[in-house]
Amino acid sequence: MKGNKTRWMIVDGREPFFVITSLAFAFIVLIGLVIFLTTAIVEREELRMQSEAERSFNSVFLALQDSTTKALKTMQDEGVSGIGVYSSMGKKVLSLGNVPMTIPLTNFSSKTNKEGSNTGTATYNEDTGMIEYIRFSRLTILLDTGELTLTEGGLLPTPIDFPDVLYLHFDGKSYHHRVMVINFIGLVSTVILIGLFLLVLSIYRNNRRYRETLAKQESLVNLGQAARTLTHEIKNPLSAITIQLALLKKTIPKEHICDLLLMEQEVMRLTQLTNKVSDFLRNPLGTPVVVDLNELFSSLIKRFDKQIRFTSEGHQEILIDLDRARSVFENLLKNAIESCSGRDPEVEVEITTDKRGLVHVFVLDRGDGIKSGDEKKIFDPFFTTKIHGSGIGLSISRQFVKARGGNIRLYQREGGGTVSEVVLPRSIHTTKLLEGELR
Repeated sequence: MKGNKTRWMIVDGREPFFVITSLAFAFIVLIGLVIFLTTAIVEREELRMQSEAERSFNSVFLALQDSTTKALKTMQDEGVSGIGVYSSMGKKVLSLGNVPMTIPLTNFSSKTNKEGSNTGTATYNEDTGMIEYIRFSRLTILLDTGELTLTEGGLLPTPIDFPDVLYLHFDGKSYHHRVMVINFIGLVSTVILIGLFLLVLSIYRNNRRYRETLAKQESLVNLGQAARTLTHEIKNPLSAITIQLALLKKTIPKEHICDLLLMEQEVMRLTQLTNKVSDFLRNPLGTPVVVDLNELFSSLIKRFDKQIRFTSEGHQEILIDLDRARSVFENLLKNAIESCSGRDPEVEVEITTDKRGLVHVFVLDRGDGIKSGDEKKIFDPFFTTKIHGSGIGLSISRQFVKARGGNIRLYQREGGGTVSEVVLPRSIHTTKLLEGELR
């Protein structure tokens, strides 16, 4: 019970959804955290830059109280190339060093109205490596103008208040370098997390595929042991029933022989089934010989009452056990003919070769096709959609083909129907090539 429960959990279709969703959520949270930290550190660097700009501005103005020479020396030490005070219209009032005569305050004013009058704005120039830092003055600067005559009629009292804007032009290479490094680390971290997510997802999918394969192998081993025991136990009673049926045919009246025919047919069906199971369990390679596919299909087509169109690219020969080749292709033709009822399935056989020397045998029909959801189960032992089918034919066919280093697959045909494709090598060299691809 515990083993069955484990296998049920492995093949549970809901597991990938929950696991992948959980992984995606965890990595999205991590990526969001990286973006948040990157943004926070960049904002910290911006505040640090503004703090350094304010400190440099204060240092220069304090030095300016002593002398212009000392202020210029302080500017050089602080990496400041220009400092100025501007009116609310953007016109220069006071300056020291290299500053423009006017500064545009339209964008700056709209931004400071939203963020507060004490917030400055910094613009980095990549060509010069300099930063222009602008903010409104927190205090009104008083300029002693003396008696300034503005009109003929009167004098304005001194001092005069100016609503000033502070301007600072300083070296920003260090700040820009730090910001670029932070953004680069954030970007690399995000890419690494995405790559790690894809890697973990790939590992999970491969692990799930391996677990499913292991579960199938375990079930096949158990099935093989049970089938080997059953076929051995069934053959003995079948032999006895066959003998008794032969005796009954000789003793009962002829008018009752038709009743025995049904029993005889069912016994033959059971015998054929046990023989197929035995073929499935024993060595599937057999005795490989050179088989002419054109001759093989010419003889197989004659066994069916439906018209089968056959085309081949020249003379095709493969190295395979003749009985196993006959079993594989007869089973595919039988499935194609029985793919629909009440109409002609229009069965076709095409044989081609590729540049690597591999032979491709296509058995095509216009039947009902493969139902959705059955694609992964069509090669499972005893899975069948037919009322009187055993479901062992395709499993045996695949085992025979893979034992020869080939491959077999069934898929939907364009326009309706099914395509059964068998790929087999023509020589030992192409056998090794195809086996390497299958691994």
